[in-house]
Amino acid sequence: MNILCLKKDHQFEVVLKEIKTMNSFFGAGRIELEDKIAEIFGTKKAKLRSETIFKKIYKQNPLDNYDFSELSHEVIAWLKNNYDFSVPLEISDIQMSTHDGSVKFAMRLKSDGKLVESVLIPERGRLTQCISTQVGCAQGCRFCQTGRMGLMRSLTTEEIIGQVILAEKWRKENLDFHVSSYQRITNIVYMGMGEPLDNIDNVIKSTQIFCDHLGLNLSPNKVTVSTVGLMPALDRILNETKVAVALSLHSPFEDERSKVMPVNLRHPLTQVIETLRKHTLSGTRHSFMIQYTLLRGINDTERHAEALVSLLQGVGAKINLIPLNEHEGASFRRPDLGRVYQFQQILKNSGMVATVRLSKGRDIQAACGQLIKDKVK
Repeated sequence: MNILCLKKDHQFEVVLKEIKTMNSFFGAGRIELEDKIAEIFGTKKAKLRSETIFKKIYKQNPLDNYDFSELSHEVIAWLKNNYDFSVPLEISDIQMSTHDGSVKFAMRLKSDGKLVESVLIPERGRLTQCISTQVGCAQGCRFCQTGRMGLMRSLTTEEIIGQVILAEKWRKENLDFHVSSYQRITNIVYMGMGEPLDNIDNVIKSTQIFCDHLGLNLSPNKVTVSTVGLMPALDRILNETKVAVALSLHSPFEDERSKVMPVNLRHPLTQVIETLRKHTLSGTRHSFMIQYTLLRGINDTERHAEALVSLLQGVGAKINLIPLNEHEGASFRRPDLGRVYQFQQILKNSGMVATVRLSKGRDIQAACGQLIKDKVK
């Protein structure tokens, strides 16, 4: 609500003028849109109309002038009067890796000017976008650069979706770069700034839009949500979606994990692993990944590898070993690759599926644990 002051006969008359706030279209799911159309115009054509609108927005030149000529004038007028079709972020800065072609975006949130980071990662046969869910992070993992920021706020659904829409627009306008040679962004990983399950409602809603066949049409197994293991939000993501889930584990021992990941004091590792095991046994269609950042002399010993094998029995997860991506102010160090591959071999000899991920974008501070914006306001 705005307050408008009018000067009248040397007196100021205060007039309250109601300002209608439009909802962002990119925060609306297709079923939600269908329900609203049905409420206003009746149920007869609500499904067809919502499908038509979604196809126009997500399939045909996003961010251009949309052609809604297939809809009635009344529906078009309602749509334009109730939804904002602009993306709620803008690109503030771009850094490009000379090593692997990764592109890191600093994206400014139009609502308050704060910055988040998002990264395009080119790989053989796929183009992955790493997206943020919060400005900063409240979890305080000791080896993570983003955790040093603390939490400023969570992103809305449209701010999560908007990162992908904006990156796709940039790719189409900048064809000379390697990331622009791909037909489309094929994979989404919620591994940017923030803890996704600390923003569970907006994360679930955004995955639904990403995976909607009339939205961005990504297969659920091409969308991965990373988490430190927040409960009961972990149960929600497993029960309400079919996306892949990546658990940031980093130590198989409760006391040790609590020292590097304070969240373990509130949500013990055994409880989190038992939740994954329960869903594995129930046959739900989820892919599980264990992310294990190797810290020199801390969690990279033979004892740790053997305990990890024991802990993950019955979970059916792939283990992703990540040598620490060092950053300014870090109190931990990256182990040498010989130690990393020895650790991997112990896991493989025990029948585990384990890969070593040499993170891309390290030269532009775009790798796991390195995202931070000093300019965040």
